Amino acid sequence: MEITLLTAHKGVDLHAATALQVMRERLDGGSYLVGLFRCRWHTFADPGVTGGVAALLATGRYYNPNKHHYGVFARERTEDAWFLGTDHVLPGSWPGRVQDSDLETDGGLFDRLLGGPAGDGQVAVDVATLVRGQDSPVTSGVLWRLVLTAAAEEAVAVATRLAVARRRKKGLLLNPHLEDWLTGPVRPGPERELS
Repeated sequence: MEITLLTAHKGVDLHAATALQVMRERLDGGSYLVGLFRCRWHTFADPGVTGGVAALLATGRYYNPNKHHYGVFARERTEDAWFLGTDHVLPGSWPGRVQDSDLETDGGLFDRLLGGPAGDGQVAVDVATLVRGQDSPVTSGVLWRLVLTAAAEEAVAVATRLAVARRRKKGLLLNPHLEDWLTGPVRPGPERELS
């Protein structure tokens, strides 16, 4: 089993709010961006860590109850850890089944941690980033949710162009020389109802 802890800010995430403003005003394709949300993720390769997940939450290293909401997810481990893929695609089963949270654990926890589902006529694309070469029983990174007005068939390309820093006006959220990234599926918002 792989255990993944996601933590999200309870209040305004100033990193995401500032990045959203810069991306909308200065990046090619920024006009498609209507929302940007962020979580920290930590995947524990060995869920049998002394004291279990509750002990890890209590350390304060991964979660601060004064400023974070959290969700703990579990999924069956395949041959390689989910973040070692070379095709930049998040596995469809990631992050796994909900195990625990300080929020309601009914359906939709993953979306609630990332600002909710996309709005009417919008799509959401998740981009998980991690620094290369982490050698630890715990691997950590940042999960970004980009909410876009782009068409579903072009949303992953737009999200990647906005996230991966390549030039002065192309990308902001990760440095491809130091970090790897995986992109999740396009998550459309609710369809408009015709009256």
